[in-house]
Order: sequence, then structure tokens, then C-alpha cells
Amino acid sequence: MIRRHPIRCVSPVRHSVPVRRVVVLWHAILAASSVATVLPAQVLGEEPGKATQQELMAARGMVRHQGGWRTAQEIDLIERGERANLARKEWIAKLDRLRRRLDQPAESDAAAEEIREIADPFAVPALAAALAREPVLRVRGWYVESLSRIRSSDALGVLVATALDHADPETRIAAVERLTTIGPHVALPTLVAALHSADNAQVNRAAEALGRLGVPSVVGPLIDALETQHVVVTGGGTPEGSTSATFTPTGGGLSMGGGPKRSKVTVRNERVLEALVALTGTNLEWDSRAWRAWLAMRQAPPPGFDPRRS
Repeated sequence: MIRRHPIRCVSPVRHSVPVRRVVVLWHAILAASSVATVLPAQVLGEEPGKATQQELMAARGMVRHQGGWRTAQEIDLIERGERANLARKEWIAKLDRLRRRLDQPAESDAAAEEIREIADPFAVPALAAALAREPVLRVRGWYVESLSRIRSSDALGVLVATALDHADPETRIAAVERLTTIGPHVALPTLVAALHSADNAQVNRAAEALGRLGVPSVVGPLIDALETQHVVVTGGGTPEGSTSATFTPTGGGLSMGGGPKRSKVTVRNERVLEALVALTGTNLEWDSRAWRAWLAMRQAPPPGFDPRRS
């Protein structure tokens, strides 16, 4: 015999409360998820603002590099600089090895040839340092030859400085000869400026180099430097006859501080006169007025010159 259970009607009213609870719970979940999107990153266990910053910087074309945000161009410049510094350091070590090989008879000729054929601009700092400390004249000549082969602005600057200020006259001459081959005009601005030096010895070295370069356009500056004035300080605890060189082609002087006695003396620069004679083929000795008159005659237009027709 089959028992029949009565079918109970589910009243919607009785179950309305649980349904409302489900709906409320569902809304709570949605609210929590929306709040999570705006919660601070540290609450969610993320690095503060990381994703947003990356997106912002990427939109600006920035890339994270060495602890900072940089453009691709900046990164390229940084990497180029790093490679250049590395190459310069490598040349210091390489040139040091070549120099040691020069003292080995079996390798001397090959090492000398390698030095003379250096043409890498990154080798300039190493060559300049080696040239400054090298005791052997012949080796200094090879360094000078290498610098003249490179033809960069840095290499030319080292050559001009060598022609002007190196302690050895033969090395200065070697540098001037290389500058003459390259093109003497690259050295003129520095050498002409040195004619105004407060160091009288440098004035004469500059004049010697200008005379060897053989450029007539420097005659005027040489005339101005034919005689320079110096302030001689004596007494007051200073060594007797101590001087401070001052270039004063117009007769002015540089005021001195300290010392009870100061006097101006005019010094004739022998190398300046030698350079003038070499460049002009004329010797008017120490007569600055005669030199300026001679120069004015050479610079004057020829008789019958008509600028309108020219």
C-alpha cells in the first residue's frame, strides 16, 4: 500500500525574508568588489602606484633605467658615454703595455709601429698623459705623430698645448711641424691668445711657434707683443727682484697687492722679434712704430685701386 504524502504549498510570503537576505548579500559583494578597486595599493598587498606610474611614464615614452625614468635618447647617450669611458680606460692599459714592449729589443720595432699608427679618438687622453711623462725624446715624437693622425678636436688641442708649453724645445718643434702639416690655422687662436699671457716665457714660446707656422696674418699681434711690461716688487719681505709678469702693449699695468716698492720694467721679447723677421723678411729691430708703419704699407690697397670696379 502506497502512502501518499500531502503536497505542501510553498508560501512566497514565508520565503521572502531569505530571498531578501540573498539579495542584500549579493549587493554587499558587489560593493566590496567596487571598493577594492579604489583601495590603497598597500591594503591590497601591491606596490604603491606601480602600475599607474608605469603606464603614465610609458605613455610619455619613458623607460626605467638605472634607477630613474629616461627617454630612449637619454639612455642611448648614457650608454655611449659608458662605452667611451671604458674605451679610454682600455687605451691607458694598452698604451702602457706598448710602452713596456719598447724596452724589449725583440718587440721594440713592432711596438713603435703600433704606437705610430694609433688613430682612435678614444686614445687621446692616454696619449696626452703618456706624452707629458715620457722621458725619451724619440718616444714623445711617436706620441705626437699618433695625435696628428687622429685629427679630432681633442687631439688637436693636445698638439697645440704641446707646441706651446712642453718643457722640451724639440718636442715643441715636433708638435709645430705636425700642426703645419695638418693646417696651421687650427693653432692660431690659442697661440695668438698666448701672446697676451702674463707669463713672459709663454709669450716667447708662442711667438716661436707662430714663427715656425709661417702664417703672415699674425704679424700684427706679434708687433703688439714685441715688448711687454712687468711689475717688479722689491722689499717688504719679498725676495729681491721678484716679478709678476703683465702683458701691457699699450703701456698700462696690472696693479699689485703687497710689497712696499713696485716698479714697471719693459722687457724685449727676443723670440717675438725672431718670428717677425722670419715672417716678413725684414728686421726693424725694436722699433714698434716702424713695424706698424711697415704693416700699414703692406695692408694698404695698391695705387690706382678702385673698390667700385673691384
